[in-house]
Amino acid sequence: MKSSANTVAARSAGRGMQPKSARKSSMRQKTNERATARKVRSTATAPASIPATAVPGQSKKAEVIALLRRPEGATVAEVVAATGWQPHTVRGLFSGTLKKKLGLTLSSAQEQRGRVYRIIGTSGAGGAAEHSGGLRLSAADAGSDG
Repeated sequence: MKSSANTVAARSAGRGMQPKSARKSSMRQKTNERATARKVRSTATAPASIPATAVPGQSKKAEVIALLRRPEGATVAEVVAATGWQPHTVRGLFSGTLKKKLGLTLSSAQEQRGRVYRIIGTSGAGGAAEHSGGLRLSAADAGSDG
């Protein structure tokens, strides 16, 4: 026995279901209301202008390098306090940026205040050019034997 369309519609209406066309129009109305609400919110707040600074601030990475260049060195806890970073971020900076990218030599020693890290070897102001691994040969120079 087949059920007719009227019977199905009557059962759907009894369960709180709306006809498909009514559902689409109510969904469109809700979508339009959300879009209007978003427009109102986005125009209500004006973007804040960023004032131009004469001297740029020192980066956190530069602060960490300065801490590690001190004769007493620095612990991970001291670097965390200075930068506000998590300890795993500080250790990642030591391994990835300072050792691998900048080529700095770090030493660590267990002392009373904990594990202390120091930059050894270079005492200059530093920079990526200073620690790039030496001179690079051009293709013409590399090909010649003499």
